[in-house]
Amino acid sequence: MKLSIAVSNRDRLDPTTNISKFFLKSLEKQTFQDFELVVADGGSKNIEQLKALEETLPFTFRVVSFIIGEKFERARLNNVGVRNSNNEYVLTTDVDMLFAPTFFENVMEIFKKHPKAFIESRTMYLKNPWVKKYVYSGKIDPFKRPEDLRRFRLKKRTTAGGCQCMNIDQWNNLRGFDEKYVGWGSEDYDLLTRVNKKGLQVVWLGESPETVEVFHQPHFKSAEQVKIDLSCQNKNKRLLKKIGNNEVNVDGWGGKNENI
Repeated sequence: MKLSIAVSNRDRLDPTTNISKFFLKSLEKQTFQDFELVVADGGSKNIEQLKALEETLPFTFRVVSFIIGEKFERARLNNVGVRNSNNEYVLTTDVDMLFAPTFFENVMEIFKKHPKAFIESRTMYLKNPWVKKYVYSGKIDPFKRPEDLRRFRLKKRTTAGGCQCMNIDQWNNLRGFDEKYVGWGSEDYDLLTRVNKKGLQVVWLGESPETVEVFHQPHFKSAEQVKIDLSCQNKNKRLLKKIGNNEVNVDGWGGKNENI
């Protein structure tokens, strides 16, 4: 059993920043190493720098370019990552996450028992001053002692999770995330809602502060970006209320036309 990690990106993944360094290091430190990282890139300015990472990282790494419009499209780019993955199981997440070393191993252990499960994980939100003072400075090693990170807000189930993972056949059956969602927000809960309507087994990880293994790293946003994000999220919330059936992306998803 092999795993693909699909992430969406535009001008966020930057190997010179602490956030990206710790995201990539958390993959490198995983006890389960039979995985690939697929970056679905929406037009980053540092695209050549990202492609050069393929020669430096100790795990399989690929960048798939898919140019999007002015607004970020997490749902569509996640789908591009899924459709360009090479493995049996695909996990979608974000490039500002930090994973405890046993997280992928725990995910794959669940699939050994429940190969058709849909796995979500709750996320703990780290705080900016604390991360800079203790993690980025090297005072705390989150890969040797992830328990030292477990002291902040744990995201509720109602806002879905920091990752979504299932067999590629189920991704194809669901047609991924609904690409009508723009920006970010509600697209993951929409997917979870459709998973439940399909009657798939949902397994949640990180249900308590003592067991969470997915951590969100804080990052700066300009006032303009905050305004754009809020506008998209408000539109997405209205769209979420209109969920009526499981049929989404009927003409194609992840950059591929289903009717050709």
